[in-house]
Amino acid sequence: MKSKVLSLSKVILKNSFQNMETAKEINSNKKSKSMIVLYVFLFLYLAGIVGVFSNSLISELLKIHQEKMFLGVILLAIAGFVLIQSIFSAINLLYYSKDNEYILPLPLKPSQIVIAKTNVLLVTEYFIVAILGLIPLSIYGILTYANILYYIEMVIVLLVFPIIPVLISSLLVLIVMSFAKFTKNRNRFQLIATILILVIVFVASFAMGNTDSSPEELVQMVMKANGMVELVKNAFPTLGMAIESLTNINIGIQLLNIVFLIATTAVIYALYLLVGQKLYLKGAVGNLSSGKKNKKKIDEKKVFKNSTIFKTYVGKEFKTLLRNPIFFMQCVLPAIIFPILIIGMTILGINGESNGQTVDFASMFTNKTSIYIGVGILCVIQFFLMFIYISATAISRDGQNAVFMKYIPVKYMKQIDYKVMPNIIMTSIMSIITVIIAGILIKADILYLLLILITSIIMGVFQSYILIIVDLKKPKLEWNSEYAVVKQNMNLIWPVALGLLSITLLIILGIVLENILNSFIFIGIIAFVYLLITIITRNYINNNINKLMEKIY
Repeated sequence: MKSKVLSLSKVILKNSFQNMETAKEINSNKKSKSMIVLYVFLFLYLAGIVGVFSNSLISELLKIHQEKMFLGVILLAIAGFVLIQSIFSAINLLYYSKDNEYILPLPLKPSQIVIAKTNVLLVTEYFIVAILGLIPLSIYGILTYANILYYIEMVIVLLVFPIIPVLISSLLVLIVMSFAKFTKNRNRFQLIATILILVIVFVASFAMGNTDSSPEELVQMVMKANGMVELVKNAFPTLGMAIESLTNINIGIQLLNIVFLIATTAVIYALYLLVGQKLYLKGAVGNLSSGKKNKKKIDEKKVFKNSTIFKTYVGKEFKTLLRNPIFFMQCVLPAIIFPILIIGMTILGINGESNGQTVDFASMFTNKTSIYIGVGILCVIQFFLMFIYISATAISRDGQNAVFMKYIPVKYMKQIDYKVMPNIIMTSIMSIITVIIAGILIKADILYLLLILITSIIMGVFQSYILIIVDLKKPKLEWNSEYAVVKQNMNLIWPVALGLLSITLLIILGIVLENILNSFIFIGIIAFVYLLITIITRNYINNNINKLMEKIY
């Protein structure tokens, strides 16, 4: 059994990575080497930003003797990110991957297929853990003068701790998808199933994170040395074990928590496998057999109606995103999740009541028009926009049909403008939602919020054009599954890199210019600079459009 599982895991993993490069790109050695160098640079850049942020945060927490809180925040962030990310990955890898058509008829047990695909999920999540976990926890060890045992336990924790989030999301997928055979519309069911699983995860997370402690108890907890970590210890299963294994002074307790962490993970894995082998085939076979669509009579009046080129082209882009569940879930839905989560937290937590005492979040900000408020809102928006992949996949989503861009009687630049429009609209919606929430929470000046909104929209337009340049230079046109366009596309590193770069620049400029410029002038300058580079970027595309279109064949 082990040899079959290992072989199947290798085949699925190898197929995933092989599909990340097209045949033409592989044949170009110089281009391949330059792209490798570029991606290494991007990885180091992301690692550098995470490292600088970690160093600053740990240094501040050390001053108030709350450094353990950093471990809790990082591990909780890993759990949350892996949990949400693996929901999208699991539903596609387990049920909507093309290889199911070849794997299911083979003489393999359901448990073997589930283990192999779960292994692939874990391997892909470890790349994220390497940036989010390995670098911050290593810096924590350096700044706290940890011994060699800490680093050994750190590696064990980072290998074991992310397993349970992957198992939880995969188990929810297995349970929900077992009803696939009862549906006639496969695409609609996939979308509904994903949203349902996300709702379950968010509700469960809020229920686990909710505390019945009184304000006095919370204050006493925080006043203790490293007492703040108690606020997050119970927010996720095994989080307390992971923190104790890395921070407890007693070596025996450290090792005991490591053993408990591994044992708990093993038990949950066994339960997951037990349920998985019972449910997997129901969903997988049901998914292959469902999805038949009834033939509908075409209404010629609706199909052949007059419309403008702009409306038709942009409408086609939106239809591709909204009607294809994978594109919708991977390119649009993640960006909607975070604002919804904030709204939920706002309604249920921040301005709610705790033991009869109302928490007034707005009272924490004395200056409602400070530079910090403007920078903070813009940084939050930039964080949300890192998960919008519409422009970054605008050309790739068309696949081999992208070549029709060269044959239709519409200028190339106009087509580029039309293709970035959905990204611009989506980023604008995210900006509006975030600014409205910020206005409710902070009760900031309306004119100041309006200026921040305009600035964020301009920044979104800039990113939309930059990201479509990335996709024009390296489009992924040869794919056999919509899943490959997103999950096997290295271009999606760029939205994250661009977002982190903007966040870093905003924070640095805010700190440097806090006492020099008025907040309105500061935000106005940011808007003007981004407007200027947006115009430059669009002119670059217009002047080099023929060269940029060469990769479309």
